[in-house]
Amino acid sequence: MKINTNVSALRAHGNLTRINEDVSKSMAKLSSGFRITRAADDAAGLGIANVLRADIRALGQAARNSEQANSVLNIAEGATGTVQKMLERMKELAAQAASDSVDSAGRSRITTEYQALRNEIDRTVATVKFQGNTLLNGAFGATINTSSTALGTGTGVYDVRLTGAGTGAFTLTSGSSVVTLTNGSTSQTLGVTAGAKQTLNFTSLGISIDTNQAVTATSVAGNISVGAGTGTFLVSSSGQYSGNDQISISGSSLNLSSTSLGVSTDPTTLANAQTALSQIDTAITNANVAVGVIGALQSRIETATENVRTSIQNFSAAESTIRDLDMAAEMTRFTKNQVLQQAGTAMLAQANSAGQSVLTLLRG
Repeated sequence: MKINTNVSALRAHGNLTRINEDVSKSMAKLSSGFRITRAADDAAGLGIANVLRADIRALGQAARNSEQANSVLNIAEGATGTVQKMLERMKELAAQAASDSVDSAGRSRITTEYQALRNEIDRTVATVKFQGNTLLNGAFGATINTSSTALGTGTGVYDVRLTGAGTGAFTLTSGSSVVTLTNGSTSQTLGVTAGAKQTLNFTSLGISIDTNQAVTATSVAGNISVGAGTGTFLVSSSGQYSGNDQISISGSSLNLSSTSLGVSTDPTTLANAQTALSQIDTAITNANVAVGVIGALQSRIETATENVRTSIQNFSAAESTIRDLDMAAEMTRFTKNQVLQQAGTAMLAQANSAGQSVLTLLRG
């Protein structure tokens, strides 16, 4: 019999310490609902779960992007419908003017309304925007400068799009000089990707810009035109952020300005009214094409949204398999450890009292 080293008590204490740790871990898991509450529980699983969680959050935002993209298209669709109604009324007016049952005074009144509707089409196109991006003028947010519009004054630096040119060098004429543009800020050669946005510094090209002189596209031989911008929506998160994760729409497919529609002839005479009718027929066809583009993109985005939501569900299930706790199994372990904890405490008490029997020997 020994009293300096109570081996039974030490063993009981060791077992009780281990059981207490297991009880503490079970409590942490049961209170959080997670199988992994620290890296030591499953370092590899935690890393995978964290990647899945980031993907789920990105996919959630992609789903919201899709919904907002549909909102953009809904706005464009509504405005397109308004333009169509105005074109219908313009056709009605042109048809009225295309008959000699209307005199010149009547055609004058018809023309006044006709012009007002055309102006309203342009006003509608100019003001239909989402987050500052124009939707129906062919630009989708890009600043439009045509060959008849001044590029501006003061700075000599403009963001434009070069259209009608293939990839490679782009040459334009300034007066009697031929200028080849390049990417360099002071060089005179500009490598062009067709339809891509370029910054042209006219001052560095020797074209004078000041507050008293507006440089127009015609002043450089009309070779500068500003093309359509592109609306791009991130509707997925597979890692192909500049490719298959995006759905894009070219602004050029949604250009409903009166110039683009070609409704330029007023029904001032019978012959002009007949010409106007032909123009409006073409304009209505073009407006219907825009509606078709919007509808097709809406359908595509709705499908993409549904797919993203399904991906979120599957990714969430995958993360749950790794990270979430089986509450029933853990509760079983917790109950077992609680019983062992109580038993261990009792046995430690018994082991500590075992030395008391030595006193019997000492009392003799």
